[in-house]
Amino acid sequence: MKTKTYLRVLDAIESSGVKAWIVGNAARDVARDIHPFSLSVVVSSCDLKALAVSLGQGTVIGGEAFPSLHISILDTKVEISCMRGNSIEEELAKRDFTMNAMAIRSDGTFVDPYNGRHDVRNGLVRITGDNIDLVKDDPIRVVRMLRFAAEQNMSIFWKSETDVRVFITHNPDNIKNAPAERWGREILKGMRRCPYHFIYLCDHYRLLPFFLNELERLKEIEIETGDTLFDHIMDTLRIVQDFLSSRKPRENDMAFSLAMLFHHAGAVSNQPLDETKAAEIVVSHLKSWNVTSDTAETVSIILKKYRSFYTLQTEEQLAAEVLKHSLEVVDMTIDFARCNTRPDDLKKMELLAANKWNLSEVARRFDEARRKADGNMRYVTGDEVMKILNIKPGKAVGEILNQLGIAVGIGTISSKKEAKEWVVKYGAKKSA
Repeated sequence: MKTKTYLRVLDAIESSGVKAWIVGNAARDVARDIHPFSLSVVVSSCDLKALAVSLGQGTVIGGEAFPSLHISILDTKVEISCMRGNSIEEELAKRDFTMNAMAIRSDGTFVDPYNGRHDVRNGLVRITGDNIDLVKDDPIRVVRMLRFAAEQNMSIFWKSETDVRVFITHNPDNIKNAPAERWGREILKGMRRCPYHFIYLCDHYRLLPFFLNELERLKEIEIETGDTLFDHIMDTLRIVQDFLSSRKPRENDMAFSLAMLFHHAGAVSNQPLDETKAAEIVVSHLKSWNVTSDTAETVSIILKKYRSFYTLQTEEQLAAEVLKHSLEVVDMTIDFARCNTRPDDLKKMELLAANKWNLSEVARRFDEARRKADGNMRYVTGDEVMKILNIKPGKAVGEILNQLGIAVGIGTISSKKEAKEWVVKYGAKKSA
């Protein structure tokens, strides 16, 4: 029988004179009879730079404290780090949950001292060795536990749940003092594809006051239906989660979920939403969570723009928005408005459907331009505009390109020849 690729990768590493084990997500995949496509590997103590030389490739990153070797072996992405402790068993004992506290040897057998395979197959998240000190040493493991349960659709083992609840009750300062950036890392992972389940668990374990007290405050604000704004947030997060699971992942899915999480930020009972204050709250949280600038900007755009799509937008308006923010962001903003609208609000749903249709027409024309003009959605470049009109770089060129793009988006221009003719006429009009 042909040796599995991941075992051949271990053989290749061990041929350099070190012992190697597959750990983490890859070991969990194998326990589920899923072939892993990338590997986390720990090796016996060695110089990772020397190991890279021995393997003939690879880059060591992470600094002196937590270095790791990133390499491709047999067309498989591999991250290699040195074992902590004197044995693989010591290494596994330091890992947070049983699903992560197992390893695979190069002969294919498991090192599984804490019955991780049993828990994986039974859908359980369980603290390694039922040792609550692992959580006391690193309180971020509380939210990490909930994130795993949400994204893996697993239950939390009863003893782990009990121990963690007691820990949260008696150690609030330990949790509050955890770095916001580390909170953010787990929160963002939890929000990517399963925002409802993740936030539900965080609320169930009473963690929201520690990292998102603004959301906790929404429980005090009632709305017309008799529910609270917090209930509304949870309802919309459920819709968002269902929406995200119904299609392929997109680059900006994180921004989509975060926008829904924050779209009532700073709300006060019986008062209009202070959008400036709301924006400050959102920016503060996203910055403390070390959210990328692109994601933060997309969140901001969605929150500022989504209400505008409850009125009919012309193709010209939509083309301008696409040129300013990108097709994906505009499309996502309309989807956000749909997720935030009651299904029985037929007027809004009809307007959103009409805007979605108009956007698809604009997108079709831009795609056609890209096909005809080697990826240029305006048919001509800035350099060509300057040559045609004999002008220098400046705001005028940007204005012409923007108006030209709108003309393409609404179908006035459908070829490079027409684009050049439009530029000549536009330039003559401006100079008249």
